[in-house]
Amino acid sequence: MSRKPLCTTQVPGKVAFWQLADRTARILRVQLTNEAFVAYRIPSRTELPGAQPGTIVFDAYPDLADARELLPQHGDLWDAVREDYWVAVLTMADHPSPGIGG
Repeated sequence: MSRKPLCTTQVPGKVAFWQLADRTARILRVQLTNEAFVAYRIPSRTELPGAQPGTIVFDAYPDLADARELLPQHGDLWDAVREDYWVAVLTMADHPSPGIGG
């Protein structure tokens, strides 16, 4: 079983941590670097007092469209993730991993 690499996308004051899974960007968490609220899970709103302040962790790993719906106020971050996503997908297409018989 292979581990999918963790990708990060940054815009001023925000970082998204995501993975490319089956050609879909799955968002794991968001760090709002200028914020100090108690970390929490979304959409359950369960607090995570042991996590770094300003962190939002997703209960399930939404794709980019679902993450945008859950946190629409961070459109700049989602636009940047979309750009990084396409770079990752096109890089994958240029350098496919060997499959059966490959």
